[in-house]
Amino acid sequence: MDIANLPQEAIGHLNKLVVITSAAKGSMLIRKGQRCDHFYIIQKGFARIYAVIDDRQITTLFARENDIITSTYALFTKGNSDENVEILEDSMLLKIDYEAFIDSCNANPHLLKLYRVMMEKHYLALEERTLSLQFDSALERYQKLLSRHPFILQRASLGSIASYLGMSHVTLSRMRAQV
Repeated sequence: MDIANLPQEAIGHLNKLVVITSAAKGSMLIRKGQRCDHFYIIQKGFARIYAVIDDRQITTLFARENDIITSTYALFTKGNSDENVEILEDSMLLKIDYEAFIDSCNANPHLLKLYRVMMEKHYLALEERTLSLQFDSALERYQKLLSRHPFILQRASLGSIASYLGMSHVTLSRMRAQV
């Protein structure tokens, strides 16, 4: 379900919740240790979620136009984020307070359906990555990225892509030469 396909009443509810915000390339939307009460829908731009482990940045998710970006665990548990959300391109975002959105979903079934569809898309992206890291070879992971998410290769740094694919810069360079 697309936001544009919502009935006017649901759009009215949603408009009351949305704060349009801009974020510059390189800025941090969420920092590790920060409480997270909002989720964001990227209107224009590109971002990533990453964790720092042993002084290495491990990218767990990329998000582009019409994708949700947030620290999901922190949002759902009302705890502090273990991740960072970095803006990779100058971006326009729809910032939505999670609790207010859930209240509106309870009052409007169209918003509840929108929420379900957005969360399914978000969950499936994470599940796809997890399964790929567990079962696919480095070459298979790279080939899937090429076929399913070529925009990542055009918009992200090679270091972020390598960490997302669970490989070193050297391995990624070899994969790029093979394909």
